[in-house]
Amino acid sequence: MRIRPFDYQRAESLHHALQFLDAHGAETKLLAGGTDLVLALKAKTVAPTRVLDINELKDLDYIRPDESALRIGPLVRHARMASDPFIRQKFPALAQATGLIGSWQLRNVGTLGGNLCNASPSADSAPALLAANALAVIADVNGEEEVLFRDFFTGPRASLLKPHQILKEIVVPLCDTRSHSMYLKLMRKKAVDLALVGVCFQAELDVTGSRIARVGIGLGGVAPTPIRVPNAEALFSGTGYREALEALPEAAEAAVTSANPISDLRATAEYRRDIVRVFVERSGRQVLGNLFSEVSES
Repeated sequence: MRIRPFDYQRAESLHHALQFLDAHGAETKLLAGGTDLVLALKAKTVAPTRVLDINELKDLDYIRPDESALRIGPLVRHARMASDPFIRQKFPALAQATGLIGSWQLRNVGTLGGNLCNASPSADSAPALLAANALAVIADVNGEEEVLFRDFFTGPRASLLKPHQILKEIVVPLCDTRSHSMYLKLMRKKAVDLALVGVCFQAELDVTGSRIARVGIGLGGVAPTPIRVPNAEALFSGTGYREALEALPEAAEAAVTSANPISDLRATAEYRRDIVRVFVERSGRQVLGNLFSEVSES
């Protein structure tokens, strides 16, 4: 299938890219990994006048922990995310999620920023970042702003990003105490498939190591956007291990109520409700067990 002609430009720097988008953003699509864009061009669901290639912008390709946060450039490939030792240790759910995106070929090409900016309701990276309370750094020619990912997605394949803006950085806060996370994904096939349901459960302990300070639960594939479910998360605040386990069924039900799952060609709302219940309980039980067992062993 032929792609409609467009003007191809390669960004020489982030400044050049932002200047170009300021002048031509409404008629331009960004090319990073291209795994979604090329398909959309072939299907003619998008027909940009210009395509701006940002692949060579090395200052957008990094994984950089500091004292307070893990900072990730939007051009980091999924395969690198899935195998990075720091991410696997501190944010295992994010490593699991990016390791389940598409095929190994796609993971070697596709980027974290592309997965997020495409804003698919089933984006695998989104639930893990939502659960971790991550921030998006959005840049344009006038400067930068930080937005929580829980506010970033505005609809199916829609986000807060304006045509003249770029997702410059993903910031994941580091926890001062023990934390653990897990991502579960339901697919029709064993690989190379979108999530019918994706659930991330993250828990952090307080300074005493005996109580839960915070739980984050991110859901994908169940609503028009990836979402958090604060009503479910609040049930764990200040609980110990046994209390948290006892709260899991109620939290799973609260997650279903908050998500209000949708029906589409791939699954019914009723089926998604059942899977959300099962996945919240299953991931929660695993995360809580690992988290408190680490404390008892230390």
